[in-house]
Parts: sequence; structure tokens; C-alpha cells
Amino acid sequence: MASNSKRAVALVLTAMMAASALAGCGGSSSGSTASTGGGATTASTDTSTDASASADAVDLDSEEIQKQIKDAIAQEAEATGGKISMKLWCSGDDLQFEKTLIKEFKDKYADSRYEINIQATGAIGEDSAGGKIIESPKDGADVFNFADDQLSSLVEAKAVAKVADLFNANVIKNNTADSVEVCSKDGTPYAFPKTSDNGYFLYYDKTVFSEDDIASFDKMIAKAKENNKSVFYSLGNGWYNTAFFFTAGCTVEYKDGKQTATYNTPEGLSAAKAMCHLAESVDNGFVGTAGSSGENATVQQGFADGKFAAAVIGTWMGPAIKTAIGEDNVGAAKLPTVLMDGEEKQLHSFGGYKIIGVNAFSKYPTTAQALAYYLSTGDKENNTQLKRYETRGLIPTNNTALENEKVKDDPALKAIDAQRPYAHPQGSSVGGKYWASNIGGFGGEIVTAKGKISDSDLETKLKNLVTQMEG
Repeated sequence: MASNSKRAVALVLTAMMAASALAGCGGSSSGSTASTGGGATTASTDTSTDASASADAVDLDSEEIQKQIKDAIAQEAEATGGKISMKLWCSGDDLQFEKTLIKEFKDKYADSRYEINIQATGAIGEDSAGGKIIESPKDGADVFNFADDQLSSLVEAKAVAKVADLFNANVIKNNTADSVEVCSKDGTPYAFPKTSDNGYFLYYDKTVFSEDDIASFDKMIAKAKENNKSVFYSLGNGWYNTAFFFTAGCTVEYKDGKQTATYNTPEGLSAAKAMCHLAESVDNGFVGTAGSSGENATVQQGFADGKFAAAVIGTWMGPAIKTAIGEDNVGAAKLPTVLMDGEEKQLHSFGGYKIIGVNAFSKYPTTAQALAYYLSTGDKENNTQLKRYETRGLIPTNNTALENEKVKDDPALKAIDAQRPYAHPQGSSVGGKYWASNIGGFGGEIVTAKGKISDSDLETKLKNLVTQMEG
């Protein structure tokens, strides 16, 4: 290892250990300098990043650096009697898998000077973790998984720690440029890339549909009906039904904490009427809402029961669909076209990443950063992103994992690539008010009415929807 890298690493770890020692003197999420009752300071996190500004990617598994990281963890542990107690938030679907990684992490950093305890819960998933952290950062998890659109709000609230350059240099080296950029705000890294598939596309049964059939929703619904099956699209979920507004040419923007959306327009009405057209086939080749059990459970059960022949969903449901209909029968493709203003138009989507953050108020900033890095990357002997793909079917951002032949040949990866030109980034599109609005209920009402809603009523609903988003 080059001597300049050694010096850089030493500076980083010294700063990180100082951050741990200074825990309890941190600023609040509003930027004040009052005590937080044990949270690490934003200033301390800044110091660790600034001190390592010239750090190169290094071998984090080398004996020298492992010793230095363990020394830093030991210093953090001194403040709490040699015991480190942290919380991890992840999706319920990932919980058991994340627990296996926690065990590996604890084994990797085991030391007689301290004891590491990590409580993992799937009760606060990637869709809501950022908001919960902002709401009460001192009570939040030390490490949490979240969708990339939440990053701006977390940074504005000063609730997420910067990634120390010791780890970030390796993050940059090991991951795709797009995923690294998504984890940054104004050029500063705040998160660790985890998966590149936080979007949706079409899964379908190749024994039912031909490649020509999957070109349009109307063709698919007709073919599904002939086979006494259905096509699933969750119009009652705002994450999915926003696709129709993108397709119509509506603009949706979240900037400087303000949400705007041009839904109360002729284009917005076109989007709503296209949803109504699909909803006319409810219970007649089409299923439009997930009900109380949620999209994942509905899709899993629908394929297992032989009722679904296709679904718009994400990679996380790939393993369940393969189990239900057989891997050889599973097809994946970009989204079909929808009938809009009398024309077939390519359906757009959200596209993004799932990432991992460290709470800026963690009592254990070094340990938390080391855990976040391990969950997102692993080590030379254990690539956690490849393991996550093999176990959960989630598409990696890690360059080495992406070179795996099975990953490269995965139809889901090819579908994501095909949909990418029509995918819109969440981070610059939507914020908290968007999700707090009735965007999901708007689509749900259309499904309940089986599309039988007048233009004037749709216009009123769109006007109210925009008021909720922008108010």
C-alpha cells in the first residue's frame, strides 16, 4: 500500500475516532448546537470527511486497516461500557437476509474490547425510513435503508451523516457512476449504493403471451381474458399511477423543498382518462388495486393461484414469480403502451435506487459507517450485492456483481435497461407532500368506479390533488 494512502487512512480514522469521542455535543436537525443527548455532531461528521479529502481507495480488509477500524470502534464503545447497541431499519422482505449480513459483520469486527449488538427491524421500510428519521432523528435507526428520492429531505434536515472518504473512495471505485451520483447531494456523498432497481417494469408468463402481445396493455388484457387470467397494475398506488402523468407529458418537480405538478391541465386529464380506460376491464382481464394486503402479497398470491399472467412490479418479486410459474416461463420487458388520446403511447415509470444511510445522530458513527459499507459492499470474499441478487433477485450497483454472468443474463436487468429511457428519477420529481396527497386514492377511486367517472369530476379531483401537493 502506498505511504500517502496510509497517511490518508490514518487521518480519516483519527477524525472518526474523534467524532465518536465527541458524541453528545451534536447539533439538532435544525442546525442548532444544543445537546442531543448522545448524537454525533454534524461538525464531527464534517471533520471526518474533510480530513480524508485526499484519501485513495484502499484495501479495507488489510490487517493494518482492520486494526485501525477496530481501534476506532473500541474507542466508541468506551463511552457505553464496552457495549455498542445499534438499530438497523430495512424492508420486511429483506429482514432475514439482512440479519445474515449482520452476523457476518459482527464476526468480521469481533474484538475482546467490545461487544456489538444490532437490532434489525423490517417495520420501517425503504419507503418511509427517511421521513421517520427526519421526524425524530435521535430515536431513529443508526443505519437505515431508503429510496433515493428521500435523500434531499434528509440532507436538508441534517439528519444523515456524510460518508467518510475512507469508505467513499471504495464506494466510488466499486459502483456504477450513476449510483454514486444518486447517493450525493451537491457533490457531497451521503449514502451507500445498494440496488439499481427501485423502479418497475413488466413480468409476464411466456406460456400465455407472445412478444407481440406484450406491446400494449389492451392486447395483454384481451389475451389474459381469453385464458381466464388477469394483468395486474396497481392504479391505487401513487408510485405506480404517476407513470400515466409522465406519459401524458405532465411535469412533476421537487426543488428547494417545494413540490409542483402540472396535473390540473389537459395533459393531466388525458392521464386520468387513460387510467379510466384500463379500469373499464376490472374483473375482466385486469386487476387494478392490491387491496389491504399490498402489491407484493397480491402479486405473489395471484401468480401462485394461477390467476395472474402478468404484473407491473419490481425485481423484488422475481423469485416468487419464478417459483410460481417456473423460471423458464418468466418473461420480463419494458412497460407496454397505453391508449391515451386515441393513440398508443409508451408508458413511463419511476426509476431509481435503494441506498443506505447513517443517522447523523448515531452514538457510534464509526461502527455505523462500517456497517453501512458492509451491507452495501461486503468484502473481497463476500460480495453482499451479489449475494443479495442470488437471494432476493435485486439488481446490483456493484461493478463486480454486475459482471456476473447470471446477473448479466437476467431478463429483469434487460427489462430495466429497456425501460430506462422512459424512467424518471424520483429524487428530483417528488417529495413528502406528494406522497402525503391523495395520489394513491385518486387511482383507487378510478378502479372502484371501473373507469366510469366524468371528465368534470376528474378535473375537480385533479385540482384538489394539485392543491394537496403544492399547498
